Amino acid sequence: MTPQPKNKLKNNSAGFSLIEVAIAIVVIGLITSFTLKGKELIHTAKLRSVIEQVNSFRIAVQAFMEKYGSMPGDLVAANDMIGSAVENGRGDGAIASIDDSRRFWKHLGASDIIHLEMNNGHPTCKIGGYYSVSTNIAGYPGTWIILSGGTEDNKRFSGIISQEDAYFIDKNSDTGDPSTGDVITLRASDTAAIGPKYDIKNKNQDCIIMFKIF
Repeated sequence: MTPQPKNKLKNNSAGFSLIEVAIAIVVIGLITSFTLKGKELIHTAKLRSVIEQVNSFRIAVQAFMEKYGSMPGDLVAANDMIGSAVENGRGDGAIASIDDSRRFWKHLGASDIIHLEMNNGHPTCKIGGYYSVSTNIAGYPGTWIILSGGTEDNKRFSGIISQEDAYFIDKNSDTGDPSTGDVITLRASDTAAIGPKYDIKNKNQDCIIMFKIF
């Protein structure tokens, strides 16, 4: 009878080789890299959707003004021209309160010019938060769409976006300068300008971002 090799059992029960371990580490690294890259791409797509959404608002507001001869929320004859469920505006050209802002979006949505997904009277955003409107922002004349967080009834601003993400939106739709142009980024805590340039290393979601309509 031919004797069996003494090390056969040892060879059959041996663990992973160094090559197998190295391959496993490479595969895990690739999976992790792809996962992180996928999350980054999804986040970038959401930031681009903010730009697209705001542009759609601007186009819709222009179409509303051409159709009705008034800014949304300010149309005096809204009840007759848009529908009986719509509150009339004051006709003074001002959007100066949360109720004025809600009326702005109500007029725009009820006109059927644009479809709006609303929460507490304001359109929602894919990165979170909501869009309000104001003509009453000290130091920034004009009419502005404001993206912020807020309370459940949207009565006050809170931070919704980081300086890093605000810079991405700003440079892809305006000047890339936080304090000039048609895109302005402010600190939510005191609605003050963040400075002459973005701190793209700052990932704290403590800012609000505004977009000028006209």
